[in-house]
Amino acid sequence: MQLLLATTPILIVLIGIVVLKKPTWIVSLIAFAYTFILAITAFKKDVAEIGATTQSAVISALQVGFLVWGAFALLELMTVSTGMNRIKITVGTLTKDTRVQAVLIAFCLGTFIEGATGNGAPAAILAPFLLGLGFQPILAAAACLICNGMSPCFGGAGVPTIAGMGGITDKVELSNLVAMTGRFLMIGIIFIPAVMLLVLFGKKSLKGMWGYLAAICITMSLSMFLVSNFIGAELADMVTGVVGVIVSVIYIKVIGVKDQEEYTNKTSLDIETKVSTLKAFSPYILLLILLPAVRFSFPLSALTKYGYATWIALVIHLVVFISSLILGCGKEFLKCEINGLRKLIKPIIALCALFALANITNTAGMMSLIAQSIATVAGPIYPAAAVVIGALGAFMTGSCLGSNRLFAPMHIEAASSLGINKVVSATASSAGAALGNMICPNNVIAVNATLELKNSEGVVMKRTVKAFVIMSIIYAGLALLYTYVLFPGFGL
Repeated sequence: MQLLLATTPILIVLIGIVVLKKPTWIVSLIAFAYTFILAITAFKKDVAEIGATTQSAVISALQVGFLVWGAFALLELMTVSTGMNRIKITVGTLTKDTRVQAVLIAFCLGTFIEGATGNGAPAAILAPFLLGLGFQPILAAAACLICNGMSPCFGGAGVPTIAGMGGITDKVELSNLVAMTGRFLMIGIIFIPAVMLLVLFGKKSLKGMWGYLAAICITMSLSMFLVSNFIGAELADMVTGVVGVIVSVIYIKVIGVKDQEEYTNKTSLDIETKVSTLKAFSPYILLLILLPAVRFSFPLSALTKYGYATWIALVIHLVVFISSLILGCGKEFLKCEINGLRKLIKPIIALCALFALANITNTAGMMSLIAQSIATVAGPIYPAAAVVIGALGAFMTGSCLGSNRLFAPMHIEAASSLGINKVVSATASSAGAALGNMICPNNVIAVNATLELKNSEGVVMKRTVKAFVIMSIIYAGLALLYTYVLFPGFGL
């Protein structure tokens, strides 16, 4: 009975948002209130304990909201300054193919930004970028969420793996966990761009794209393998993202992708702008410089003192201020910040409620109960089930880091009792957690907020869930292959 009750908060969120298409902030408040009562009554938790975990969740949600606010303000500035017009002209000159633009920006550049920041920042930063290029808001949101389904394992200079699996490094070597995670992600890189195009543009979109996809996916996959297996987690995403961007530009310039009318970005390039190309790209150049610079200049303990998302948000707001001066819009800085803040009210309510719901389900033991039940049923296919468990953890906690902290010890125990490879089981879960970012309600709300999409979370999730299912099946099969065929004795 308790297992059934433990699943009800998740069902309420999914049915309310995806099936009934009700406003997310209303569904979130209802689900939170229900989960609060459920934890106290059915799971016998103390009111003070649940109240404390709710307070902690609200603080975390406000920190993420601070980050989203920065993304709002940046988009406002780029619009007011006409800098986004210049970017449209520049990218349109490089390639007018929307498929290539989506892969280059959402996947290649997104991988780099995830490596520098983590916390889902690429979607919040790059979805408005795609919107500015003329993408439909739903496509921009879904593309960034899907493409962010690989890199979170090594996001923020490897924090989800290094810190998230810190509780099991007395049983397995961290270097082995990093290496095996890289072996999952190198395969994910091969598939995710094609899956994104398939889900968002249809089967025909792959025609004429195989050469380009092969070029970036093979080089990025090789980069991920080499860096994760021979250097470490800290640089894996950033190096891989840079490789993807460089190879993309070279391929487009030297070989090119044959134009297809159906996928040509028809956004007019006959638009007014007095901003030079360098100035227009300056906010994003500053982000690419400052985010990794700050990340590697301070100890992790300092960056997480006020919440990990806070330092990323501060950098974004600083970039908005500096960029307003560069773009000659210094007087518009406060206006951009205020306009950005006004758009946050309902998204913040939803984020606070869902963060609280996630914390309560963890504190009450609901998540552990669901995961342990899956593990009990799985038996010899446990490595495949670990992918699903990891995704479930990210779906509720909103991060790969949270999922790894929650379930890594359980995977080690389960693998030991079954006599299978512990490293593969733990890292399969981490890879699944990265996929969970595609469908995590918190992430969907944050991205939709930056695009001013109202009550569209269900529509976006219907797109991303298709990619999630495809990649989950691939990772599940890979986990079994690694466990029983390719790497049964790895790290033992």
